[in-house]
This record gives sequence, structure tokens and C-alpha cells, in this order.
Amino acid sequence: MLTAIREGSKGWISGIVIGLIVLTFALWGIGSYLEGGSQIPVASVNGEEIDAYTYQNQLSRQRQALISQFGSSLSPEMMRTLGLQQQVLDSLIESQLLGQYTLERNYRLTDEEVARRVRENEAFLIDGRFDPALYERLLASSGMSPQGYEAAERQGGMVQQLADAIAGSAFVVEPEVSRLIALQHQSRDAQYAVIRGDLYVDEFAVSDDEARAEYDANIEKYYNPARMRVEYIDLSVDELAADADPSEEEIEQTYELIRDRLKTAEVRKASHILISVNGDTDEARAAALAEAETVLSRARGGADFAELAAEFSDDTGSAGSGGDLGVVTRGQMVQPFEDAVFGMVEGELAGPVETQFGYHVIKLTELQAEQSQTLDEVREEVIAEARRAAAERMFNDLVEPFDNAIFEQPETLEPAADATGLEIMISEWFTRHEGAGIAGEAAVRAAAFSPDVLDENLNSPAVELGFDRLVALRKLNHEESSPREFEEVADEIIAAIKLEKSRAKAAQVAKESVADLTHLASWDIMLAKNEWRAETLPATRDRIFPGLAQLGDSVFTAALPRDGWPVYGHTVLANGDAAVYALTAVTPGKAETVDADVKSGLEQQLVYRDGEEVYHSFIQTLRSAADIKINEEQLEQL
Repeated sequence: MLTAIREGSKGWISGIVIGLIVLTFALWGIGSYLEGGSQIPVASVNGEEIDAYTYQNQLSRQRQALISQFGSSLSPEMMRTLGLQQQVLDSLIESQLLGQYTLERNYRLTDEEVARRVRENEAFLIDGRFDPALYERLLASSGMSPQGYEAAERQGGMVQQLADAIAGSAFVVEPEVSRLIALQHQSRDAQYAVIRGDLYVDEFAVSDDEARAEYDANIEKYYNPARMRVEYIDLSVDELAADADPSEEEIEQTYELIRDRLKTAEVRKASHILISVNGDTDEARAAALAEAETVLSRARGGADFAELAAEFSDDTGSAGSGGDLGVVTRGQMVQPFEDAVFGMVEGELAGPVETQFGYHVIKLTELQAEQSQTLDEVREEVIAEARRAAAERMFNDLVEPFDNAIFEQPETLEPAADATGLEIMISEWFTRHEGAGIAGEAAVRAAAFSPDVLDENLNSPAVELGFDRLVALRKLNHEESSPREFEEVADEIIAAIKLEKSRAKAAQVAKESVADLTHLASWDIMLAKNEWRAETLPATRDRIFPGLAQLGDSVFTAALPRDGWPVYGHTVLANGDAAVYALTAVTPGKAETVDADVKSGLEQQLVYRDGEEVYHSFIQTLRSAADIKINEEQLEQL
């Protein structure tokens, strides 16, 4: 749940808002599971405590976020290197400081504003509309109460008010924007040639001894990865829907609910005759209007519309087919034309209608009104909808017993299976990074290789796979990684060594070529000598293909050409190829050529930077004035 909220949060204040939500949940939501337990503080801020549960809960969520991003191989040592514990503690302290500040300064959010924030949260929307059942289910699956979540939203909204005030104090001046445009929107003229990394592979031989030495020195590279199988239960709306058997009454009720959505759309077909205006004068417009009125008069007098279109229409695309435009839908045509078409009845003639293209004489050739479909006509679709609705109700009813069973009896999935009527299934073998079936989901693999499941043999928490599917799992079998025999990987090692040597030579050739270019040779001579093919690099950085990212970085950070002399350089691409380039010109970006929306975005980028600096200064001021106590002993035990 918090992951969904975090993904929807933008800007430098969002982390603090999340911290406040965590603190508030500890008081109203998840923390209710721990009533009666010992809540030892890890810190206090002006006398208000941050308890160990709140800290551990936020730390766990941050770990899961990192695992989702970098994979389950992220070790505790790497977590410590990233300073995760200190980051979490700092964010909770800052959240507490901001919460206290907003309360002391009488920041307030009305009940209506809180309700709006809840209704607009994308995590609770289906087809763009707030869904109360989804709201309650997501809260329940995360162990939260509506009161707790709404209290968190109130607190978060108050902090957002403060954030807006801080952001509003930042400003930029025009020269700053112009300098940024000159830098970010500059263009560079460059050619490049690629030296393939495998070009020199056949020049190298690798002995068995050299391959054996590589194997012995880097044996960790030549392991079969650890793998496992899990047993799991899968609570899915789709699976529940497949087994649902709605009654005829439920089918009829569903039909009444969705019958408006099942109506066939209105169909309008039109033909037109376009009389263009030849010139930008009143006389030209008057002449075109008079011709259009004459054509309309002849059509109303009984002349064949298709023949008139072939004779008079300046729309060459439709004149040959009698002016036929086919089906016309809203938003397809310019507004005056659309307004006319959707105000006509079948067979009616209208015009002249003026648009930027000239004057139109229009005929509505066919009108099929919107029509309701009977239940018999759409029975299969209605049954599918009724099954889905029944499945969603069942899903909502099963979420709580599902969560409770896997949490309260973590050594087995059987109580959860019994409580929900779900079958315990067994996965195929999978590794941390690859799997099929249920293990094709990265979140499932991350949960399977988590310490609780892998080392402690406990059930995983409920894994959310979308808003309508929950999976819980536990370890069934696990095989540690094991070394592959040298004979099994010898050919692979030899090929890798030869490729590595070839790439090193390609890089050296590129380096030596740049040295020659700088001192005496010309670009064209160098290309001809080496039989290299020159390519033109896109002039702006945003158009450079990702595979050439390293080349783009090198070209766009190279020194400026002077006195008509190119700047030469070389780099190695991500795929191991080498590249040599010649930079001949640099043109700074100009403010007057930049789209207004782009310029506004750059201004916001600068305001964001300045606002972030103001914010950090503000937080430092709050921290300096606050009475903050850290329970180091308690932190070391967690």
C-alpha cells in the first residue's frame, strides 16, 4: 500500500509526507496489532517518542523498495554501506519536526480536503473513479484502519501546505534560464566511427593453462546459481471469477447496472464539398462563399451531390468518391464542421460552413442512433461482468482471513488455504533472477529469497501482484549455488578471454588513432586508411540512441573546437565496441527557439533546485532548535 502511495508521490517533500504517514499508522493502523506490547523508543523529538516498531516498519519498507529495485541479492552489508538505517531515522525525525511545526502554526485541513485527497489517490481509482471497495480492501490488506489512513492524509496535507509555502519562496531570473537553455539545448556537429569489440578475436590464442588460471582466480563467476521451489497460495480475482456461477437474478441486476455502457454508439456518416478561398482578401472570401452558396442551392434543387462534389470540391481526397468522408466521430474534424454534422438529421444538407480550409457544403448521408442492446444480445458479456463483480466481493471478503492466517501461523500455509478454500500449489525451480509461472513475477522471487522465507522457513507476507491478486509462499526446496566443473566451462572461458583481449585492442587502436589525428592525420585519411565507415551523430543529446550513450557523453563533454580545428576523442561503448569521433562545431541553445512549455519546465527545474536548498536550510534550523535524543543502545539491538 505504501509502495503505491510512494510511487504516486513526487518532489522533495514526498519522503517526509511518507514518514508522517508511517508515524500516524503506528498510532492508528498497523500499530494496533501490537497493543499491549513494549514500545521502546529509538529516539525522541521535543519529548515525542519514535518507537522501535515505527522505525523497524519504515526500515523494512525501505529495504523492500531497494530489493524491488536492485534485486534480492542486495546484502545487509550493502544496506549498511548505503546508510539506510541512518536515512530512515533522519526521515522519521524530520517528519516529527514538520508535524510538530505544522500543528504549532495552526496548519489545518478540513474534512472536505481530506476526503478529496483520499478520493484522488490513484491507488484507489478504477477507470479513473474512486472505488470504496478497493479503498477498504487495500487498507485491510495492509493492516490499516480508515481512521488511521485519513489521519495520515490530514497530517500529510498539512505538511504539503508547508512545502508549498517553502517552494513559493524560491524564484529564478531570466539569465539563469537562458544559461540553462544554452547548455541543455546546445547542438554539436560530430562524426564517429565504431571499431567492433570482436574485430580482433581471431588474432588471439588462449592456452588451457591460461583458461584454468582464469577459472581458479574467478571461480565465483562460474557457479550454478542458487535455486528453490516454493509452495504457495494465490488469491486472485481472475481465478475466483473463473469459478463464479452467478444466478439469473444476479445476471439481470448486472445488466441493469451496465446497460448504458452496452449501448451501441451513434454512427454518423457525412459527405462534403469544399470550396477553398484563393487568397487572403475579402474579395476572395466573398467569391468562395458565393460559389459555395450556389453549390448548396443546386444540391437542394435536386442535383446529385456526388456529381457536384466531383465537379466543384477542392478536397481532392474525397471529391473522387462523391465527397464521402465515411464515419465522422467527435474530435475528428475541426469544431465548426463537427458542430454542423452533429446538429443534422439524416439526408439533411447544411452550409456553407466556414473553417480555416474554406467553405463546406455538408450532407449527412446516414444516421444510426444510439441503441440499447437486450440482455440476450449481450448475455455473455453481462455474465463475465457478473462473475467479475462476484469475484471482487469474494476477494474483499477473503483478504482479511488470508492475511491473518499467514501472519498468525507463519510455519504453514494450510490454515490460510483452509480459511480461503484455496489450493496450495508448487512452483517450478527458479533462481533469484529467473523463473517461470508464478516465479516469473519479480516480487515473488524477491519474497522467496528474503531472509524470513529462505533462512527462517516462515511464510512470506502477502505479495501484491496488482490490485486484485495476492500471493503468499513458503520454501519447499532450496539448493545452494555450486561450482561448475572446469571442463564444462572451458570453451566459455576461452571465448571470453579472447573477446576481452580483442576489446582491449580495439580500445587501444581508438586511442592511438586519436593521437595520430591530433598531431598530423586528417579525419578522412584516417577513415580511408582503416576502412572505417563514418556516421553522423545526432546533433542534440536527446536524440542519441541509448546504445551510443557513452559516445554522447564524451562528445557533449568534450572541449569546444577552436579556430576551425576539430576536437578528436575516443570512448568505449556499453557493448564493448570502441568509438572514435571528430567534433567540428558547437551551437549554444537559444531561448527564443525553445518551446514555451519546455522553457517553463526548465524554470520549474531551477525553482525545484532552489526550493530544495531552502527546504534543507529550514530543516536544519528546526533540528538545531529541537531537543533530539537518540537511543543508540536500542538502535544497535535492532
